[in-house]
Amino acid sequence: MARYDDLHTGTITLVGIVSAALTFVIIVAAQVLYYQFQAIEHQRKVVDAPLVLTNEMIEEQQTELNTYSWVDRDKGAVSIPIEKAMSEVLEEMKGSEPSEG
Repeated sequence: MARYDDLHTGTITLVGIVSAALTFVIIVAAQVLYYQFQAIEHQRKVVDAPLVLTNEMIEEQQTELNTYSWVDRDKGAVSIPIEKAMSEVLEEMKGSEPSEG
């Protein structure tokens, strides 16, 4: 005959197993959600990132490198296209080479 102060080991075991299984399912579900949100954020921030600002910045830099402009009007400093600047530097270097002989 069962007494009121007896432990119901079958019920305790069942509750323990169900609790462990439920905890495992919750942990796995949380990991799945985390990795899904991580993939969505990576897609949004890295893959789908707008390149408009980058392209505009490159165009501005190319324009600055390839056009004449004033750097300082008071001092008469002018910016020249990079190709012209490189050729002028080469001409200066050719003219300043010590002659052999």
